[in-house]
Amino acid sequence: METKEAASAYRVRAERRRRSRGTGEARGDGWVRTEADERLLAAATRYGTLTLRQAATAFWNGREETARARVRLMVEAGLLNRSAEVRWAGTVVWTTERGARVAGVGLGAPHPPGERLLHRLALADVGLRQEAKGHLVLTEREVRTAEATPGRAAELLADHGVPHVPIGARSGPLLAVPAGARAVHWPDLVVVLPGDGIGAIEVELTPKTPSALRRILRAYGQARRRVVYLGTEPVVRQLQGRPGPDGQWADGVGQDVGLLPPGGPAPGTGLLSVRPFTASDPAVDRQAARHAHRR
Repeated sequence: METKEAASAYRVRAERRRRSRGTGEARGDGWVRTEADERLLAAATRYGTLTLRQAATAFWNGREETARARVRLMVEAGLLNRSAEVRWAGTVVWTTERGARVAGVGLGAPHPPGERLLHRLALADVGLRQEAKGHLVLTEREVRTAEATPGRAAELLADHGVPHVPIGARSGPLLAVPAGARAVHWPDLVVVLPGDGIGAIEVELTPKTPSALRRILRAYGQARRRVVYLGTEPVVRQLQGRPGPDGQWADGVGQDVGLLPPGGPAPGTGLLSVRPFTASDPAVDRQAARHAHRR
């Protein structure tokens, strides 16, 4: 009986601490928010969802126990949501509305990942690795937000040293890619190349219909926008072709639209590059391969 009463009292005290704990920035909060904590909040808002392992690799030099402890503090402070319901992913986190405000990146809290979990985590893996190399990366959430405000995308590019940006002009999307008279294609990631414009990264885990893929590739070609496709094995074959039963090379969609040279598995020239998708988080890497195989 005493054990049950003690456990109940502990839960009450723990809940009271969770409700009253601050954001880690004021005296008396009970903890101090660090630079690594703030970087995690920003990334979890921008990319939508991260695994605990991705967070540890990007912000705590791979120390998962440290990441776990910091995540626990931010969950109790109401800054992060945490879930371990999807077995293959392990623990995943995304920001609450309060956490997104504290992150200060100009975005609201992302929706819970749901069916998009694998794609979100794949994009986060690719984007965080690009950032670790010193590249400036804009996520689709940031691109959509910037394009929604007249002139904001141009200001953003000019601020980061991209040349020949028409400040104040709005004749069409700058970060997204026009895909017809009224349609727009939103890149998975945009990489800002100071002094050399911008490029896009598309992460494709399963093949699209050939018509949809042609439409997107033609949009990139017409916009003269460089794009790197990171794909699973079926996607790479769809883009750059494969050997036919007669030993001749059967061209893919990349050759069909004129963005890859015909007759061979060229990884890319000019505007389009095709590379195999790999993730630094082994769980994401394995699940991407399983997902492609099932499809």
